Amino acid sequence: MSIDIFKCFDIVKYMEAITQNNTAIILKSLADDMRLSIVRKLAHDNCEVASSEIVQSCAEFLKLSQPAMSHHFNKLVTAGVIVERKIGVEKYYQLNKQLLSLAGINPDKL
Repeated sequence: MSIDIFKCFDIVKYMEAITQNNTAIILKSLADDMRLSIVRKLAHDNCEVASSEIVQSCAEFLKLSQPAMSHHFNKLVTAGVIVERKIGVEKYYQLNKQLLSLAGINPDKL
């Protein structure tokens, strides 16, 4: 079986472009002080957290309404910074440390 080196090169270029695009999306999502505070809270907790707990504690601390908090969480989920898991009506959030590491971000130092 032979390997076409030019196809491999194209795949490498494609993967680099995807990584660069994801990094820009990740950094844009973290450019907001409120979202950065949410990420810091999740990094500090270092575990999966129920939405009812994290949204309420962040809303109280950051002085934001529940709809505003939902907006910020949605932006972070869309960017892949946090992972959302749903069980019944409850959502659980966890920091996507692997993705942040691939983007060159150490969540423990945020």
